[in-house]
Amino acid sequence: MRVMSFAALSLCLALTTSTNKAQSQSSDGNVHTHIQGIEIPPIPNAPFTARVVVTWNQPLIGGGTLSRMYYTMVARDGQGRVHREVRDFVPANSDAEPRLRSFSIMDPVAGTRTTCLQDTMSCSTTNFQPRLSLNGNAPLTTSSGNVKRESLGEHLIDNLPATGTREISTASAGEPGNSQLVVSNREIWYSPDLQIDLSVSRNNPQLGVVTLSVTNLVRGEPDQSWFAVPSGYGVRNARSQ
Repeated sequence: MRVMSFAALSLCLALTTSTNKAQSQSSDGNVHTHIQGIEIPPIPNAPFTARVVVTWNQPLIGGGTLSRMYYTMVARDGQGRVHREVRDFVPANSDAEPRLRSFSIMDPVAGTRTTCLQDTMSCSTTNFQPRLSLNGNAPLTTSSGNVKRESLGEHLIDNLPATGTREISTASAGEPGNSQLVVSNREIWYSPDLQIDLSVSRNNPQLGVVTLSVTNLVRGEPDQSWFAVPSGYGVRNARSQ
């Protein structure tokens, strides 16, 4: 059975940025101690499949850039179940398959999240409570604090209407970790129909450029095998009573 699912990158960086605090609703592309993939809310009646590509062009000390990427698939069915995975980066110019580390299935109907580790072929099922907020994945559109936001208008991505927002975040010199003024930019193209970001580009002078792109998007019910644990995996019930 194929294990195909969603992009959620988990590359440890031991870094943090002050701009994380400015965006509380949509964290796509934010860099904490890892780079987060595009968030897929478990909402019903908006099924689709797509390919998600993540690239990271990281500046090197002394000059030059280290370019890495990974890709994966994302699926959400009509019940709101989401299948997503974690994969490793590969060099941007490589044809290698990004190594699968883990995958998870979020089921808002059953109230469960099942996470499976590829290396041990073991899964754990825990309680899952989806966030209940209307359009909660939409990017903020008003400026606040050290974050300035502006509208980029609308255009089509994979035949879907998308609304664009540009964020400019400023961290002043003297703030923790900053010896000088740091200005970072993030450009977001959001689909109101699917309630996901279709494209995110984040440019930070310290961390480089991170881009997340949803491509090959097909609306409609995905294969239901994506929402079942493949044979050969052991499953442990860790749900609280």
